[in-house]
Amino acid sequence: MTTSLGRMSLHPIPVGVLLVVIVSLALLHSSVKCSSEESTASSDIDKMAADRSGHLKPLGSHRPPDGDVEILDYVPHPIDFYENYVKASKPVLLRGATKGSRAYKLWNDEYLTEKFGHLIVMTEHGKKENRSEGTSTIQLKTFVKRYMASDEYMVETLPPPMREDFQLLKCMLCGGFTKYLRDAVMWFSSGGTKSVFHYDNVENINCLMSGSKDLFLANKSYAELAHMIPGNAHSKVDVDSVDMDTFPGLGRIPWWRAHMEPGDCFYIPHKWFHQIRSYDRNLAINIWWVPVPQFHEDDCYVDGKLDGERKDLDDYSSLSNFGFTAGEASRNDMLERLKEQKSKKLSKDLLMEFIADSLGGEEDEEKAERLFQERAAAVAEMIEVGDVDKDDALDGPEVTSLPGSIIVKVFGSDVEEGAGPQDERVVRDYYAHENPEIEADELDSAEVELPEGFEFPEDFDPDTYDMTEYLRAVEEEKQRQSQSEAELDDIRSSDSKHTEL
Repeated sequence: MTTSLGRMSLHPIPVGVLLVVIVSLALLHSSVKCSSEESTASSDIDKMAADRSGHLKPLGSHRPPDGDVEILDYVPHPIDFYENYVKASKPVLLRGATKGSRAYKLWNDEYLTEKFGHLIVMTEHGKKENRSEGTSTIQLKTFVKRYMASDEYMVETLPPPMREDFQLLKCMLCGGFTKYLRDAVMWFSSGGTKSVFHYDNVENINCLMSGSKDLFLANKSYAELAHMIPGNAHSKVDVDSVDMDTFPGLGRIPWWRAHMEPGDCFYIPHKWFHQIRSYDRNLAINIWWVPVPQFHEDDCYVDGKLDGERKDLDDYSSLSNFGFTAGEASRNDMLERLKEQKSKKLSKDLLMEFIADSLGGEEDEEKAERLFQERAAAVAEMIEVGDVDKDDALDGPEVTSLPGSIIVKVFGSDVEEGAGPQDERVVRDYYAHENPEIEADELDSAEVELPEGFEFPEDFDPDTYDMTEYLRAVEEEKQRQSQSEAELDDIRSSDSKHTEL
């Protein structure tokens, strides 16, 4: 059987018909290409529109959170805490973890005034953090008396007398965490505070004594979307009104949500981005520690036997039982810098660049130059002490083995000790100086606010301290700054006139 196809005869196609077909196919291809380009363009526009979702709205409005962070209703053993959260860089909320601590039970306004009211503290002006507002130096009792009706926000290294009441959680009490403590900071306000969007170059547990907090968190792996200021650990973004044109990455960054209630503690891993809002009378303590270079698991077992029984740890231990270890944050910074070097070595030149960066915030140029020269000599000493293989540079193991004392000589102390008895002496001296008629027995009940710009000298000695001399120096410094600003204004004015000409 012959098919119809087989019976078909082929005839030549007229040229005119062929041209019509070719043109039609070309037009069809053009239409399909245009449609494809329009689809791609539409997709790009949709993406841009999605990136602008949340434009000029509070941080986190651009998309729903990926979820809530994990919540535990118990405090894990240090081994479990390290393996499941610290090592994994995973935040966790410990519900009610600090409710059994002394600070949680005792720290109402009356107790703080009666027991610690004489201590002096630093307060910031303005509850929306921008890291440029001024500060005041006042007694804690003065702050407690007025904070509920003001926009003052106390942010202060926990004074030593208060460290007996504040207790570390069980999850930190073995394995080496307490050997790397960096600071304990007290955050105290009437609520309504808003932090900048930032990260901390340390590990962090924040324990809330009263009030509530909402946290916006983003994984440190999204650094390219976070818009941190170069060389700094925070962003300029307005957390109440995110400009997606200026900060487009924040329109794409995934985020996690956490909500804290009184008694909760929250672990924020090293370098995770976060922004915090507080509500009601709000008092929290966060404990910072440098990332532990090696977790000492044997420290968590009875007799140090890894296959034996885990230590039965107390639920809490007072911070006063431990100290802050100077130099460890700088050691960690050096180890972080090593990761960026192809040679995996820190030469003297690289270390001096590091020193210059660390002194970048020093406004007194003469002081900065003096410190630079002093630390240049200390760098040479540090390399001599730590350079085991004698190649005039330090590698990871050599940095890890450096004595903390030599690191402090190079970078200065990275530990804040907070207010102590010597600071109370200054408060009394200042008040007595300004009020010569006051009786000695009235000094303890006086409310004192130290002058703006007041700082304790680095070499402060309460036995030789001269308040009159210090206040004179403060006034001279103010005049010097005022004169410098006036000179800058004259230069700007002169430049403006030349521009106009």
